[in-house]
Amino acid sequence: MKKQKKRHKGPLIGMAVAVTVAVVFLLWMLSQNLVTDTPDTDDPTPAQAGETVGPPAEGTVSGPDDTGAPQVIEPEPAPEPAD
Repeated sequence: MKKQKKRHKGPLIGMAVAVTVAVVFLLWMLSQNLVTDTPDTDDPTPAQAGETVGPPAEGTVSGPDDTGAPQVIEPEPAPEPAD
């Protein structure tokens, strides 16, 4: 029994050190991911840069087929009543 303890002492210590290093590394990585970064005050937010927030006003929708003309959506005519 003493011989087995003597033989396994080194590998057991090595495994304990490896597990300790792994746990410390895992805790360090988690702490780095959980830290919230504060934004720099030098970088303007979109509201400070003069950008408007919200849906575009009527007639100002643009896209790849934009002709520059106002976009007006006409309602569909109501179906005629059946006799």
